[in-house]
Amino acid sequence: MNKDQERHASALRGLIAAPDAFVLPEVWDVASARVIGDGKFQAVGTSASAIAWSNGYKPHERVKLEELLVVAARIVRGSRLPVNADLEGGVGRSVSDVKRGVQAAIAIGCAGITIGDGSRNGAHGVMPIDEMSNRIKAARAAAMEAGMPIVVTARTETFQLGPLGSSPFQTAIERGSAYLDAGADCVLVPGIQHIQVVERLAHAMDGPLAISISLSSAPNVDTYSAAGVSCVTLGSSLLRSLLGTLRTKAEELATFGHFVHLDRAIPQDELEELLR
Repeated sequence: MNKDQERHASALRGLIAAPDAFVLPEVWDVASARVIGDGKFQAVGTSASAIAWSNGYKPHERVKLEELLVVAARIVRGSRLPVNADLEGGVGRSVSDVKRGVQAAIAIGCAGITIGDGSRNGAHGVMPIDEMSNRIKAARAAAMEAGMPIVVTARTETFQLGPLGSSPFQTAIERGSAYLDAGADCVLVPGIQHIQVVERLAHAMDGPLAISISLSSAPNVDTYSAAGVSCVTLGSSLLRSLLGTLRTKAEELATFGHFVHLDRAIPQDELEELLR
């Protein structure tokens, strides 16, 4: 058994169960993971959307599990932090596909995995609750067979892709309860930032709640922690923020011809040391 992986999985499980919320920044390659790891974070995750965008996938295209795992494997090898791998959604993937994906994630050293009930950009809607529950059971079975206490996070897209005419709040609670019963350790609900909604959802959920922040107008981590949130993820926000800065720097360079875009660049030798 990989003792480092077991330690990382137990550490991630402890973070999920702790009374205070923790931040899970999500990255897309080794360099971004190393820069994040140089901070004071306790874990790092991969973002399937960020990996897709950084590799030129179109909105309707899906990243193969194998490609997501190749990126995750490189990050695991170069990270001192527990790594949570985003395996994207279960739509279009069989129970056996999900189980094999989780087995592979365990084999490369991941401390946790996330699987959602939708697909990237909602191209295929949200899968039925019983089908998603079966995929969570398969993920948990893979972890148990491997003897590795990885964290299984179930993401529900109900606030973003939920069926018309249904309450996204009630649907999130219904699905969250079912996913926890199926073996998930945590339920991730993207698409909510309003503190009153988050607080109500955290109190109604039968287990740990994670949310995903995409706008700078969101309250701070302490406020979410007091509301009952266990984990605050960033999804693709870090990549989008970086690309926004890059666009601004490019416009400045094209318009004024000066090189102030270099003022906050990481020195080359420092980056080499990070990647060593």
